[in-house]
Amino acid sequence: MGLFNDLGKKFEQLKQEAESSASDEATHGCRECETLLYTDYAECPECGSDSVVPVRRD
Repeated sequence: MGLFNDLGKKFEQLKQEAESSASDEATHGCRECETLLYTDYAECPECGSDSVVPVRRD
């Protein structure tokens, strides 16, 4: 059982690191559904909203 717990913890850590890295690379986002996007769209591919805006980096 310890092997599966270790694998589960490592997978979760890798998933969190990938999500963090992906959000750092996003250039645009949807105000309606908060989807992060990697290019400018006229409409959000997830929800269809026209509220796609550049991501602010402070």
